[in-house]
Amino acid sequence: MKIFNFNINDLFKYLNNPITFRKELIKLSNYFYNKNGIVTDCYDTFKSLPILNYSIMWENMHQKTFASKKKSVDKFIEDIKVKKLSRDTIFQTMNEGICVWYNRDNKFIQFLEPDQYICEFMVNGKWQVFYDLNYIYTYKSNWTTPELLEFIRAMPDEVTLDKYVKYNNDRNNKNLRYVPLDIKRTQVFKFRGGRNDPYAPPYCIPALASIIHKDLLERTESAVADRVLNQIITQSVGSIPDAQGKGTMPAPPELVDHYHENLKGLLQGKNTTNENNGSTVAPLTIPDFVKIDALKVNMTDSIFPKETYDRIDRDIFNKLGYSQSLSAGGGVHQTYGSATINAEKVSAFIFNIVEQIEDALNEYIGYIVSNSQFNPKIRFGRVTYLNQDKEFERAEALYLKGRGSLKDYVEASGRDFDHWYSQVRYENEVLKLDEILPVHNTSFTSSGDSSGGRPQSDGKNDNTDKSNTSGGNNNPSPSD
Repeated sequence: MKIFNFNINDLFKYLNNPITFRKELIKLSNYFYNKNGIVTDCYDTFKSLPILNYSIMWENMHQKTFASKKKSVDKFIEDIKVKKLSRDTIFQTMNEGICVWYNRDNKFIQFLEPDQYICEFMVNGKWQVFYDLNYIYTYKSNWTTPELLEFIRAMPDEVTLDKYVKYNNDRNNKNLRYVPLDIKRTQVFKFRGGRNDPYAPPYCIPALASIIHKDLLERTESAVADRVLNQIITQSVGSIPDAQGKGTMPAPPELVDHYHENLKGLLQGKNTTNENNGSTVAPLTIPDFVKIDALKVNMTDSIFPKETYDRIDRDIFNKLGYSQSLSAGGGVHQTYGSATINAEKVSAFIFNIVEQIEDALNEYIGYIVSNSQFNPKIRFGRVTYLNQDKEFERAEALYLKGRGSLKDYVEASGRDFDHWYSQVRYENEVLKLDEILPVHNTSFTSSGDSSGGRPQSDGKNDNTDKSNTSGGNNNPSPSD
């Protein structure tokens, strides 16, 4: 499909059968992510908005094998670069409608391309992913055997050279074309679509009609601008005086060609002398029987008013479910209240995908720690760069007034707990800053045992102090 020749009729055809044309819809999503600034900003915002600090819950941490199990899980989380993996998954799900993971021995999570897999049915509520060997045949069939073998090694373990050779010898055999992948290693993520739908459309598809409309307007204006910058020049050569000077006669063809070539050479030289702006001056002397004109372009009827673009942009934002205030900090008919509501809605979209990521990672972690006594679970914080202040206030109130977590308290401030903890220990244990630079004694930093308040002794003389010291005031009075 030639993406630059895409038109609205193609979109309607694709939407009538999105499963059949899902790869074409993904190409459109990729194209407009690179071309349309609104789609670009939308995808990038969804990807970068969550902070994605995480914690891992354990049970029975007093067990002897806890330390070794925790070390294995921590190494897995570190190897797969869990934060980057999560952001890439969010983007992939938005851009392609579906994201497929393949776990490479707990060292790396591989993303499968749309042409590499199909999903047709579920096993125990989980999609069975098949690798399509026709992808290798289509794109890599002209490779040498060593090159092909190296490429296959980078594919899921179930894909082998032997299976590909068998398929290549019998490409009409569907059983040879599709290789089932280990269901314990694969994960499928979707944002839209029904529970029983194997695929979902990319996020920007509902807005494509408006995006294409705007693209057509921009192409029209570009064509008009091109006509203005590259005007068509007409040259008319009239009659010339005859030899006796008493009358006129038509200009000879040689003379007409001479003036034509002069004008042609002049215009070509002008355009190539300064390709950046074409503003060079080129002098031309012509007799009075030669007339030069430029074809006029009606700019008033050709250029669209700003209101047209504003209306289309609003349509794009509305169909994306993405507030203009999140993109540019403002917009027509945008208020603080509407922006807040939209930010919360966008956060809900993001954490819908994050919940799926948590389930997938917890499944992998469950295979690493097979002992059900520990039952480790990873969870990402539901904090974004938009609600960080509010979440910090909640974490602070919970920690200071109740039994809140210090880790949550620290991370709600935007800091990574492990780095914060390491820095505090370095300052206290190595630099000894708590001894060299003690905290100032104020009402906020002093305990109840510190000096201050009522003096211990308020006696007027030494006898009173001695009486208090010996317990003389403890004797009963005569009236008792």
